[in-house]
Amino acid sequence: MSMKKLVAAAALALMVVGPQAGAETLRVGSETVYPPFEFLDSNSGKYVGFDIDLIDEVAKRAGFEPQILSMGLDGLIPALMSGSIDVAVSALTITPERAAKVDFTKPYYESGLSIMARKDDASIKGAKIRTFNSAGEAFLELNNKGCEAIVNDKPVNEYFLTQKASANLNLREVPGVLKAENYGFAIRKGDDKLRARLDKALDEIRADGTYDKIYAKWFGGNK
Repeated sequence: MSMKKLVAAAALALMVVGPQAGAETLRVGSETVYPPFEFLDSNSGKYVGFDIDLIDEVAKRAGFEPQILSMGLDGLIPALMSGSIDVAVSALTITPERAAKVDFTKPYYESGLSIMARKDDASIKGAKIRTFNSAGEAFLELNNKGCEAIVNDKPVNEYFLTQKASANLNLREVPGVLKAENYGFAIRKGDDKLRARLDKALDEIRADGTYDKIYAKWFGGNK
């Protein structure tokens, strides 16, 4: 066999056995500072979390190769609208305000809101509302008495309290759930083809138990 044929044969073999050969790239925008949903693992240097595992599985079943693009929460919907990303996956609550600008897949997670307060503060006073760029920033501000309490996703609050970073902070979760909220993958308005592919993959992983396995990995038990 000539050298030219050897090169051609090798190239063909790579095309056949390469991972996700021919798969389309799915550009996934995410605010990767929101454990346990999406965050950077300092040991591996990779993005991990419930949302990351879920979109990885959903994308592959829909025929895509996911590419995670880290960005701020406020930039996700503008990035979708401008075409910079294909889907936003970042524990996004499906709200009428967001739904007016982007479309959502079927809900993939039902969350509840809970209140975090300081351990030495038995009463929560004041009604001034502030917003923060990340949960970590809010926890530190609360600990430093920069605010009286914070309202955040219950699973995020509970996950944070199990981590070493919370050991030296004077924080507690107030018992109870304020309200339930549904999370969805956000896509550009009118991109019905992409939504159908993602919804189909979501249905598949729920039906075959893959969703439950991913859920149990990050939250324990079955959803």
